[in-house]
Amino acid sequence: MKKMAAAVVAMVTALALTACAGGFDASKYVQGVLNNIYLGDSAAYMEMVDITAEEAKEEYEQGVEVEADFFLQYYGLDTVSDEVYQEIVDMYHQIYSKSKFEVKEAVKNGDDFNVEVVISPIDVIVNSEDAISAAVDEFIANANADDYADEQAVNDALAKLVVDTINGNMANLGYQTEKSIIVKVEKDAQGYYGISDDAISALDQDMIAY
Repeated sequence: MKKMAAAVVAMVTALALTACAGGFDASKYVQGVLNNIYLGDSAAYMEMVDITAEEAKEEYEQGVEVEADFFLQYYGLDTVSDEVYQEIVDMYHQIYSKSKFEVKEAVKNGDDFNVEVVISPIDVIVNSEDAISAAVDEFIANANADDYADEQAVNDALAKLVVDTINGNMANLGYQTEKSIIVKVEKDAQGYYGISDDAISALDQDMIAY
């Protein structure tokens, strides 16, 4: 299932631009962007982009929230409390910290660059599905409607159940077969480089397997 990474795409398009200097290193640039988005490591990113540490951290957190929002959509949960939403975010902080990708040497293509990124999709969620299904079935079989004030309370309970199951499987986190994605670093009319929207969407779609 595809994930909508609109927030991440907007961030990279708007902020991840670096001047067209003779020594521009497209691979280093892509590495910096991905380190920031997925690992929360802004060091290389800030070397190449005019951005503060606070702004870089905000980009990272917004990316995690995109993933948390997709979690709710994926599991059919409309709304949850702020407390439970934060538990989902915290879970994705853990998962993102295990992101595994290798940025290859850039290949010039006219004014642009093509950079191959080899990612290893994280399998902890897909490998938790059987346990999640069993836990949800048990919840439904034993749940008493009188115990829940409203639909959000039910959603909270189900979301926590899924999060707890995935967290309980975190020690078994592994990776699926590597996937290769070509990231296009494009030069605009002002001589600035940026990562294409499609590339970020493709990376985000496969970084975590669902």
